[in-house]
Amino acid sequence: MIPPNMPRLSAALPVLALLAVSAAHGAEGELASDTLVKERPPVASPITDRFALRATYFRGTADTRLRLDPGTAAPGVTGTTIDAESLLGLDEAIDLGRMELYFRLGERGRLRVDYFKLNRFGATVLDEDVVFGDDVFLTGENVESSLDYRSLSFTFLYSFLRRESFELGAGIGLYLLEAEAAGEAVDRNAREEESGVAPVPTLALDGTWRFARRWSVSARGQYFSKTIDGIDGTLGEYHADVQFRWKPNFAVGLGYTKLDVDINVDPASGHDFPGLFRLQTAGPEFFLRVSF
Repeated sequence: MIPPNMPRLSAALPVLALLAVSAAHGAEGELASDTLVKERPPVASPITDRFALRATYFRGTADTRLRLDPGTAAPGVTGTTIDAESLLGLDEAIDLGRMELYFRLGERGRLRVDYFKLNRFGATVLDEDVVFGDDVFLTGENVESSLDYRSLSFTFLYSFLRRESFELGAGIGLYLLEAEAAGEAVDRNAREEESGVAPVPTLALDGTWRFARRWSVSARGQYFSKTIDGIDGTLGEYHADVQFRWKPNFAVGLGYTKLDVDINVDPASGHDFPGLFRLQTAGPEFFLRVSF
């Protein structure tokens, strides 16, 4: 004998089966959606880059002070402090390229390698006497001069604050500085040349903020000031930029950089470069950045 409610139950079975299938598909859809969310790659930005190469065009101005003291042949005598742009005719406006490499070490460590080179040449007729090393260039002489400056810097940073759209780090840097100055009285073929190399440690601070999906701003600074073994040295470099992530691995940007190097060597200390070298340069820059 068939129970009286069996026809109702039989009629409901197809509906229950359909609901069960729909629920199963819904669960699978939610799992798939969750998987897509979990596997979605992070937004490409300087915060997520593991490696980057930046090529920069820098257009700035330079202000240089230079002094070469005589050697042991003239003890107690100091050279003439020279305004290199005004007195020697070196270019005040500079156009140059720079290269920078960037490596991320783990999740919070970073290494930045930067190379800067500035070579200039000038020719002028002196309007005053100049004590330049062991020689004296006289008023009215035709003088040719060159001033070369190079630096290779390594900066290690640790990000003590790192979020999806913000990163702030601090660290230490090492600048390897080299300067070479030369002057020649053309008519009497008298030439004086000096060069020196100095390692300079710095303290560094670096921050990046991705304020939109394709836009970010970065700022950093490095500084050192100390007197060691007859050398009074100060170095400061400051940079800020805004960049647009045109492609996931390619960005373009505009920035501004200021560099201040001031090294004063006691002539009695016996170092290779006795005297003063002071370079201040600042200006805007345009850069292309490839990253992975």
